[in-house]
Amino acid sequence: MVKNLKLLDKALQLLPEVKETVVEPLDIAAFLKPLKKGDSVEIDFGRHLVGHIKLKLGYVRSHPDAPVWLRFSFAENKKEFEERVEDYQGWICSAWVQQEQVHIDLVPGEYFLPRRYSFRYVKIEVLDVSSKFDLIIEEAKAVALSSADDSRLSAYHSENKELEQLDRIACNTLHDCMQKVFEDGPKRDQRLWMGDLRLQALANYETYQMNDMVKGCLYLFGALPMENGQVGACVFLDPEPEVESVDWSIWQTRRFVTCGRLQEHRFRWRRNEWITAL
Repeated sequence: MVKNLKLLDKALQLLPEVKETVVEPLDIAAFLKPLKKGDSVEIDFGRHLVGHIKLKLGYVRSHPDAPVWLRFSFAENKKEFEERVEDYQGWICSAWVQQEQVHIDLVPGEYFLPRRYSFRYVKIEVLDVSSKFDLIIEEAKAVALSSADDSRLSAYHSENKELEQLDRIACNTLHDCMQKVFEDGPKRDQRLWMGDLRLQALANYETYQMNDMVKGCLYLFGALPMENGQVGACVFLDPEPEVESVDWSIWQTRRFVTCGRLQEHRFRWRRNEWITAL
């Protein structure tokens, strides 16, 4: 089906810019130690975030005479560090697993991992390094990404502190899903789904109120119809806007019926403290 370029242009104009925020680790001393082959460190950034990691690497003893071989594992919960990629047998592609092996040829230096991750914790393992020097991680920073404007976040107050905590967690979840579009999940899929958009829009109306972003996402669906002319269930934004060729629309409609109304009531709790739906 031919793209509707007029609607597509309108959609792209309404979508927000993604902003960067540098996040420091909670405990810098946790990784400031010489690392040999087989050593590892775990870095806690204090909160869940979506983005990249930047490292400044150095050394002690002799000048490096060989590359450094590192494995990076990114986790939202430390329990994930216990999982082995090799043991995974699920139907979802294992390439989504947030684990990388990197050879770094020059030390000292600063390095930026280009892939985007969803994480709070990072584990760095030294798979191999020359016996003539020890590796030092001098700096580790996360670059968090989101289009959410925290200055527009409406405050929620309640005598029930558990509800306030739930609201904070829910807002942070929405915050991390707000990239160029409302992503169904910033860890896996990383794209716009019709069913998720409805629920995210409901939450947005009560929190960040970035309503142009909702409009832009709706225009994307209108601009990118399927071959039969129907609205698709899923849209890719990069490397260029495309609609998912598989027809998930029936499944998405069922999601509206089975969980949409319940989720709508859950979001009402934010203003009315109607907790019976929790």
